Amino acid sequence: MEWHINDLSLSGQYADPHAFRAALVPLLQLRIRDPLLRGCFYCSRTLHACQVTAIHDLKSAVYATRDRTYIRLALEWSSSAGPFWDDERQPNDDDYFQYQDTDVTDQGLGEAARRILVGNEANTYSFELSGFATSPLAVQHGLVEEPLGFIDVVNHWTIAQLEAALATCRVINNWNDVQVEINRRFGQLIIAANVMDDLISTPFSKYLASRIFILLDVLNNLVIESDVNGQLSHAGIALRENYFVGEKALFTDESESNKVKFRYEMTFADPRDANQKIFCPFHGKIKSPQLRIHFEWPRPRGQREIKVVYIGPKITKG
Repeated sequence: MEWHINDLSLSGQYADPHAFRAALVPLLQLRIRDPLLRGCFYCSRTLHACQVTAIHDLKSAVYATRDRTYIRLALEWSSSAGPFWDDERQPNDDDYFQYQDTDVTDQGLGEAARRILVGNEANTYSFELSGFATSPLAVQHGLVEEPLGFIDVVNHWTIAQLEAALATCRVINNWNDVQVEINRRFGQLIIAANVMDDLISTPFSKYLASRIFILLDVLNNLVIESDVNGQLSHAGIALRENYFVGEKALFTDESESNKVKFRYEMTFADPRDANQKIFCPFHGKIKSPQLRIHFEWPRPRGQREIKVVYIGPKITKG
């Protein structure tokens, strides 16, 4: 499950910066207490520019309190650490979303709708006093002249609601729970039975578990956006461009030198035929601690599924 800040719920409704601080502090405290929420509570990179009082945007309202601890925590979340959905935007061929008369394509509400369309459990969080004390929010997909339908987005607007939603999330307390959830959630992937054997010695972390789910979700969606021969749709191509290209890509190939030096370590039993071996230098990256998800890429001709063979500590250390 994930949550996206509803940007429309910040519209200058707070009387002053201290009133906004009173609304934001409980949310920041919950993020600190709950690693699962911290890893799955998304805002946009432009949230800091949203109007929170008649004369202050979020960033200037935070600074106006002169509370150094609050300023650090609020801006670390909204301007630095995120997570930001913009960095993991879900591609959509008909990328226009509207709530009532407002274009939300490039807002959190639009991103939640995009993710729901591909099967994610995406909700929104709306700030108080904004007129969004209701759920679900019906988001129209497609232009008004040619609507493609409505997506109902579950909305929360109190901390108590967030806490209750977190309590009902599937319990993930150890790596075995993660393995069970992976097999349940990512039916488009061929996952090796021993895929997480090397992860057992790593202390369990709900944040790491959420990052593993996010990376596998990208691979799962690549399969969804492929035909029977593995050819990508337009949305699949956009996924590949978003996640496999660029200096900060979440998925990359190994360097040529590492392919030689660590060829044995990056050669795995084929999940479909244990008597066969496959070389899998392509990997998804988690930075802290350094974990890797190795998978077969590009796929052999005629293969739609993606084989995931390793989830564990970085292989090419040293």
